[in-house]
Amino acid sequence: MAPSISEGRNRRKDNKGKRSREREEGEPEVGRMKALCGFEPTDFSSWPRFRALMNQPRDPAGLGMWRILFGFLMMCDVFQERGMAYVDHRFADPSTCFFPLFDFIRPLSIDWIYVVYLAMLLGAAGMCLGVFYRGSCLLYAVTYWYIFLLDKSIWNNHSYLFGLVALMMILMDANRFWSVDSIFDDSIRNRDVPLWNYALLKTQVFLVYFIAGLKKLDLDWVQGFSMENLSNSWVFDPFRFLGLSNAKIDFFIVHLGGLILDSTAGFLLFFDVTRPIGAFSVTSFHTMNSMLFHIGMFPYVMLVTTLIFFYPDWPKKLLQRFPRAIAARLPSLTPSLPSEHCLYQTRPTGKGATRSHDASQKSSPYHNMGALFFICYIIIQAVLPYSHFLTQGCNNWTNGLYGYSWDMMVHSWNVQHTKLKYVNNETGEEGFLSPDFWAQSKRWKTHADMVKQYTSCVSGHLEEMGIEKPALYLDVWLSMNSRFQQRMWDPHVDIVTADWSPFIATPWMMPLLTDLSDWREKLAQIETQLDLSIDVTFVADFPGLYLENFVDPHLGNTSLQVMNGDIVVQIGDTNTSLSVGDKMKLPAGEFHVVHTVSDTPSCYMYLYVNTTREALQRNVTEFLDRHNLTWNDTELTDKIYDLNLNLSDPEIRVIMQHVMASASRTIAHREVTAWHHIQASVQDKVAMVKGSFMRTWQALNHIVGGGKSVAALILDEMAADEQHEHPFPSARFSDCKLRKLLPRSPGNAQTGNAQPPFCLALRGQHSASGNKGHNSFDHACLAL
Repeated sequence: MAPSISEGRNRRKDNKGKRSREREEGEPEVGRMKALCGFEPTDFSSWPRFRALMNQPRDPAGLGMWRILFGFLMMCDVFQERGMAYVDHRFADPSTCFFPLFDFIRPLSIDWIYVVYLAMLLGAAGMCLGVFYRGSCLLYAVTYWYIFLLDKSIWNNHSYLFGLVALMMILMDANRFWSVDSIFDDSIRNRDVPLWNYALLKTQVFLVYFIAGLKKLDLDWVQGFSMENLSNSWVFDPFRFLGLSNAKIDFFIVHLGGLILDSTAGFLLFFDVTRPIGAFSVTSFHTMNSMLFHIGMFPYVMLVTTLIFFYPDWPKKLLQRFPRAIAARLPSLTPSLPSEHCLYQTRPTGKGATRSHDASQKSSPYHNMGALFFICYIIIQAVLPYSHFLTQGCNNWTNGLYGYSWDMMVHSWNVQHTKLKYVNNETGEEGFLSPDFWAQSKRWKTHADMVKQYTSCVSGHLEEMGIEKPALYLDVWLSMNSRFQQRMWDPHVDIVTADWSPFIATPWMMPLLTDLSDWREKLAQIETQLDLSIDVTFVADFPGLYLENFVDPHLGNTSLQVMNGDIVVQIGDTNTSLSVGDKMKLPAGEFHVVHTVSDTPSCYMYLYVNTTREALQRNVTEFLDRHNLTWNDTELTDKIYDLNLNLSDPEIRVIMQHVMASASRTIAHREVTAWHHIQASVQDKVAMVKGSFMRTWQALNHIVGGGKSVAALILDEMAADEQHEHPFPSARFSDCKLRKLLPRSPGNAQTGNAQPPFCLALRGQHSASGNKGHNSFDHACLAL
């Protein structure tokens, strides 16, 4: 029977009276701000109050569950983004140039590097399981930071975040819930943890989101130039279904949506009322990122960090909802017990009576150090992303230290062309080098500190090869956020002897031509108006400088048109002056030099057609039409075999290679299901883990048992591949890598025995380096 209205009124009066009696008996009334934020302004009025706030007791369940999930993800990260599966790629060649933060940090031999990775894996596993917890966290953090600091060229924001969290975990009491340590130590089992353990993680995640939002106030991001064409991905199909065009998706969803999300995510997750909205937003965001980008464990770590913002006892409440037969067997689901690491306030239970938890109420050095560490850490993390005014030598066209500025995706780079020239200061001999021969990452080209490190490393190698006192001149052309391609470094400065300091702006860096930024919309319009068979490259250069370029023979229809300023095009002994609007055709297979002769920067564009590719596509289409074949034919390959074609004809052979390759891709795309993709992914991961453990065993066998080193085994495997005349290069090692591993005979360019890094001379003693065959703006370069 439903209760009457009078009964409901009486019940409300009873509850009101009960609350009134509790206040009379001394039960403190929670203020509105404390109910909303978890603290009051008075908590910051003095050090004792702040210390008491930071050391308030909290349930250990949420932190323990975070430890388990983060530790597991870091175990996966060891094989993938940390690179245990690719150690034989990165460290097999001792001549490889690395880019450490401090020059005294050097790579160990490849066998000991595997030991470092094994220690990192064991540390992550110990963290996950909560066994020898602090020692495991320390082991993981030390090995992680060694690998991280060893090479700046592979830094990114989330790798830095993982390292920060690893350091935090050393100090946190994250082993008090569901850990091996707590099984054998009753003094920590299900014990309270101080508030600063949770507050530190929450604030760090809040700063990641909020500072990323502030960085996205950059004009390039706000105008939608930072991540153009991302909308082409299938991930954005739901927005296309709503009627949005790709351009609107790029601007409103990617750029504007990213700005709003990063700016508000931390606030939405912090407050109880908005937390469901924040959790849904960041979950959707990171799920999309995991499908859009190859960024390792970062999306999954950020998904896990969302759980930190929920109430600390959420795992217990969730598990208590399980069937009683299961919940009864799970440990530590009861309320947490007092801990000496927390501070407890006495609370009156009646007139003149008090009670307290069974824990000391006197503060200790631990409580002071915990609160002090929280303050210092947060101040450092809030200031560091904006410390570019101190470390000006590490800046390029953008301000901020790469890797820990939280400026994710704000700047996109397109490196079009790199030329590395050497000069023998003893003989005056000069030539060109393959710019990436001794490097494994191409990021070094856009950062002055790494450019300096790389040229110093290359200079040492050249001296070993007989080139005395080499000078190195670097010319890098790139575009930032859809601007013109322009050079970044002064091509007339010897980088080996050039001055560089981390605290002084790099004097040999060319400025970004920001006055030309307004051209971007016009450049986009030009690209959309061109025929699909025509490609275009937009170039801007400084007054008094010149660009030496080589037109690939396959680009039979290449022209140059001036958009701003005045230039002189030199082809052989012929000079042609061009002004705004002028256009000329460039011969394929020849060099030309473009001199900027105006007082202002020149702007011009290359228009080109890959005539070889166009002819091949035309021949393939005619071939299919002649034999009544279509790409959608499920029996295409069988019908082609039945034609009994004359494969001795070179033209027919090229057509067949193209048709069969395209048909194979079409069939694979049509027949491979999602389940096949999952199976393939799992098989790849299993092979990655097995290969890593095999190499680690070989390294340990060499160190402990005196067996062959991993480097020697790699050479044996590659020699076996060559002996069996394998038709394709090894999946792990290119032929170029083999030559780098094999001993080199001393010599220099004068002997005629060209060493691997030298580029093939195309015109007298002049050659050029770059991305071979990319387009008309590239130079042709062969590493002999």
